[in-house]
Amino acid sequence: MAYGELEMSCRIVGSRGEALAPNFVLPHQDDRVVVRTGEGERVERLGTRSSYTYQLDAFAARVRGGVDLPLDADDALATMTLIDACYAAAGFGPRPRTQLSA
Repeated sequence: MAYGELEMSCRIVGSRGEALAPNFVLPHQDDRVVVRTGEGERVERLGTRSSYTYQLDAFAARVRGGVDLPLDADDALATMTLIDACYAAAGFGPRPRTQLSA
């Protein structure tokens, strides 16, 4: 992800059309979602804030006002399970565990 020409797009195709998010990992550079259906094409813009900004906002709301976080430990575990499955599918072993010192 440190490559200067990073390009990670996501295209989802369904029975009624498709949606394309060009370079979705860098929303601050390209916030478009292109939706194509039998009726035509439209472009939606989702905002050019860095995804880290949303994380910081959620953290600050939790600390300042006790607002529930949008994701919980179960979401984190599900994400890590998916990442471990991706590593296995690519032929890699699991990522090494980090030992936390007390």
